[in-house]
Amino acid sequence: PRMENLKKYINEIIDFPKEGIVFKDINPIYKDPMKWNELMLPLKKLISTLKPDYIAGIEARGFISASALAFNLEVGFIPIRKPNKLPGKVIGINYQLEYGEDRLEIQHNSIKKDSKIIVVDDLLATGGTASAAGKLIRKAGGDLIGFAFLVELTELGGRQQLDSNLLVESLIKY
Repeated sequence: PRMENLKKYINEIIDFPKEGIVFKDINPIYKDPMKWNELMLPLKKLISTLKPDYIAGIEARGFISASALAFNLEVGFIPIRKPNKLPGKVIGINYQLEYGEDRLEIQHNSIKKDSKIIVVDDLLATGGTASAAGKLIRKAGGDLIGFAFLVELTELGGRQQLDSNLLVESLIKY
């Protein structure tokens, strides 16, 4: 409820990146340290109680909040990236999008076996990318403990794509 007041700082951009999508632009919050702090504080508190070994961020906008939280909490950060971005040997997973297929990758041996990992991304929409990221962490040997998002588009049902036994937290719901 306290987060609702931050909605007025999130710009809605119609038909971006393609027709029919209303893009939630969080950049105005990132520019304002007080607002960004207000948004991140509940996630920081939550994640600190979970005591993860790593926070994984999903390319690209997920890197912003995931790396900030990892740095702040003195926890390791793991980037989950699109294909051909990471050096060395990678573990990958292909997943379906509404139109076509996409792929996420993580560096081979970047996760110690059974390390506790939370996935952080800016936005939960249909849940396809987050779900794939979770599967990728498990495939790489990690112990996936949950997901955290800044914004959730509830009508798209992304939460239903994620493991219901895990923590799924979002701060601002539309």
